[in-house]
Parts: sequence; structure tokens; C-alpha cells
Amino acid sequence: MKALATAGEALVRLTHNLSALLLALATILVFIQVVTRFILGDAAVWSEVLARGLIIWSTFLVAGAAFRTGTMIPIDFLRSLLPPKGQIWVIRLVVVLTLIFLGVLVWYGWAMAERVQNQRVAMLNVSMSVFYYAIPVGALCAIPGVLLRYADAERGLA
Repeated sequence: MKALATAGEALVRLTHNLSALLLALATILVFIQVVTRFILGDAAVWSEVLARGLIIWSTFLVAGAAFRTGTMIPIDFLRSLLPPKGQIWVIRLVVVLTLIFLGVLVWYGWAMAERVQNQRVAMLNVSMSVFYYAIPVGALCAIPGVLLRYADAERGLA
């Protein structure tokens, strides 16, 4: 069990750092877009499309870290009205529903990405599925974050 927790923590760290890197690259690309459009007078339109794709990937990849650190928006008011045993059951229910939702995102996100496999992204000439795969990959990578946060809640640490 310790090895799974360590692997989960490593995946959360990896996706968090990768997300930060993608966001930094997107920022650079937006800067390039501004420079080419307003200073050079000839916009590098590919940079806007690529930046959008990087932001999409960054958003989905960081979900696991957000779950792990508890920075998703919680609804603590109702839970705080319950006794401790009731609170842990509410947490368990939320975890199960979250895992079901992530499973749906993986399943249908994969199907959507496969469906757009033959469509091309304008200006980049890559498959549209490159952007759509962020949905199932991000949801799959978020599962360890949810489970690790739940383990902390069971131990009374969260």
C-alpha cells in the first residue's frame, strides 16, 4: 500500500509540474502572438492555437494536484453540521461520486478524442484529438489525487 501511495504522490507531483511547464510555455506563446501581431504587424496565428491547447492540457493535468491538496471548492457547511462519523460518510460519498465522474470523463473523453481523430487543427496541421485526449488523460491522472486526499481524510489529516 505504501508503494501505491508513493507512486500516486509521484504522479501528482509530475502532473503538477508538467502543468506548470505547459502554462509557462503558453504564456511565452501568447507573448510571441502579441509581439508578432502588434510590433511586427504579421500575427503568428499558430501560437494562439498552440497556447490554447497547452492551457487545455495544463488545466486537466493539474486537477489531480488540486484534488490532492484539497484546493477544489469544498462544500463544508453541510458536512460541518454532522457528527464526525456522519462527516466521514459524506466524504466517502463525495469520493465515490467524484471517482464515478472521473470515470465518465475518461470513458467519454476517450470516445470524443477518437471521434475527432481525422479532424485537423487549423494552423498546426495535427489531429484535433491531440487536444481532446487531455480530458481522459487528465481525469485518469486525477484519480490518485482523489484517493490520496481520501486516505488523509480517513486518517483525520484533511
